[in-house]
Amino acid sequence: MTYKESLEYMSSLNKRGIHPGVEGIKLLCESLDNPFGKSEYIHVVGTNGKGSTTVFLSEILIAAGFKVGVFSSPAVFNERETIKVNRRPISQTDYARLVDIISSKNTMGCTAFEVETVLALVYFKERNCDYIILEAGMGGELDATNVIPNSKMTVITAIGFDHKQYLGNTLFDIANTKAGVIKPDSICVFTKQSEEAYEAIEERAKKVNANLLESDYLLAEKQKYKSDATFFNYKDLKNIEISLLGTFQVQNACLSIDAAKALGILDKYIYKGLKSAKEEGRFDKISDKPLFYLDGAHNPPAAERIKESIETYFTKKKIIYIMGMLKDKDVESFAETVAPLADCIFTVATPKKERSMSAFELADIVRKINPMVTAMDSIDEAVEIALSMADKDTVILALGSLSHLSAVKEAVLSFKSRRKGELKV
Repeated sequence: MTYKESLEYMSSLNKRGIHPGVEGIKLLCESLDNPFGKSEYIHVVGTNGKGSTTVFLSEILIAAGFKVGVFSSPAVFNERETIKVNRRPISQTDYARLVDIISSKNTMGCTAFEVETVLALVYFKERNCDYIILEAGMGGELDATNVIPNSKMTVITAIGFDHKQYLGNTLFDIANTKAGVIKPDSICVFTKQSEEAYEAIEERAKKVNANLLESDYLLAEKQKYKSDATFFNYKDLKNIEISLLGTFQVQNACLSIDAAKALGILDKYIYKGLKSAKEEGRFDKISDKPLFYLDGAHNPPAAERIKESIETYFTKKKIIYIMGMLKDKDVESFAETVAPLADCIFTVATPKKERSMSAFELADIVRKINPMVTAMDSIDEAVEIALSMADKDTVILALGSLSHLSAVKEAVLSFKSRRKGELKV
């Protein structure tokens, strides 16, 4: 199987949609002799902050000298970026080879996410990783990543309302589903939660005799937010520096610090790992002139965090959004939080056609909150007009869904390349 053929196979599996539960993936793992290896597993679950927390924690462990496998989702810029060992994505050759092997065993109809999860497990076993960090997809107990028989640690990020059709209609129900990954006699480190979510986590931890540790980001002090870094103190660590931008990243960093300390990692490696952590598509600056950021915020809790960051970093700037949303999200609540902050909004359809909300539907919703909205025929058109309108006092922010950020970035680079060529003529 060639790399192109492997991508075509994985794409064909997307038609199977989402199937909560681990019965199918367990059978697939059994057909591959249960590829769990001897690595220490760290399972990251939650609603918001999973990706950033995973990056922080993996960088800390790498700084401490460990070989670290990371499985994250979804892919934003490259299909292979979801499977990495010490930051390096799986090669095209290994990806195609393993898809070929796994596809021949997939007689039980596993979905694309399930196959990709198994692919990651097989690859990490081959690479003899010391630690494997698995970022859950949308859930917890019924998520494909919960196929692992045990884990050393569960890390729970902020829990809010998302995927209610699968996870439940209350915070207790959602947290209960996510906490279902906590394994017997393991460590569970969780960020400060609502009372409902805390009760669900505590109940599960007691049931399986897990050591429960709360990370309280409210103890972070002396935060300094700069254009390229954030500095703060947390407990006994002073003048911590993180490169991931956004006020909400302090919470994720604090959670990672407490998780690392629970693993016995020395402070010097915590400092180094936090500073070196980088993540594309999360309040990610891709241009200075004009300022252009990408962020995959797409649910109400993430909207609150984006609002806070805009009000912290861009108090005297004109704000332009390029917004695309999936129709199975709480679009109204998201728009109510972020739309009032923008001077101009361009809505677009995301590349995920089966789940995408049309630019016109999205514009109709946003217009009830902010009349300065225009539905665009394409992402390229939205980017070109936004860049043409921008001046030194403008910030352009693409947000609403991770699925369209790659197309936005490509459009920005293409526009700038053309403009550079025009200036040379």
